[in-house]
Amino acid sequence: MKKKGLLVLIYIGIIFFVFGGFGLAALTKNILPIYLVFGFFFLLSVLCLPLYFKRFRKEYERQEKMDNDEVIEEINNQQGYNKFEYDVQQVRNVVQSWKKSSKGDIIKGLLFLSFFLGCCIGFVVCMSLGYMVWGFVCFGLGAGEIILALIVVKFLETSSLRLKKGRTYTKSTATVLGCTMSSQSSTGTSRHTHIMNTTYKVFLNNKRIAYSKEYYTIGEKVDINIDTKNPKRIVIIGRHEDIFDIEEDKY
Repeated sequence: MKKKGLLVLIYIGIIFFVFGGFGLAALTKNILPIYLVFGFFFLLSVLCLPLYFKRFRKEYERQEKMDNDEVIEEINNQQGYNKFEYDVQQVRNVVQSWKKSSKGDIIKGLLFLSFFLGCCIGFVVCMSLGYMVWGFVCFGLGAGEIILALIVVKFLETSSLRLKKGRTYTKSTATVLGCTMSSQSSTGTSRHTHIMNTTYKVFLNNKRIAYSKEYYTIGEKVDINIDTKNPKRIVIIGRHEDIFDIEEDKY
């Protein structure tokens, strides 16, 4: 109760400070109080950055010790504000994907990011100079790149999540070398986010990649079906059960 009361007093003090600064500027017809208000908040944000990064790192290290499914369940079950934990989870997924990416994927990712940023800069520059047509061209190219990337990812996920009719497959067993998030959908408000469906990118031995709705840990063995016409298309059937382990459990 004392903590909530202190927070209420701080909020009231900030409101009086802001309105007081703008009111003083209106009475004195001097813009200096407004500069002081914005300068105060800028200085406050700079001073708070180390505390924020420290808290972010602590939460990141805590989530590193958990499976991704456990993190998602914890975020969804958390009552009230959970945006901070959700943001840490998103950054963690990006870092994991970057670590597991090959040199070719990293180069393609950098080119993708460079082209998108170039389109954004081109849009701002062209619009500011009055070249409206070229500005919308840059905007369209940037938006088209994002849409094309989403289509490609969704196609790869769909082709790996289900068996295609009329195709022949070869059954095999593979070892999981890593598992990162490929795509994720969520819903909620500005204060609370609920994670819906998550599709994982599963890295297998022999440089094979598959997609799954289930999270797998490093070292797990999975049963897979390999498309005979396109060996790069792999469908994970489920976790591999060793018959010797099953017989030991019986006894």
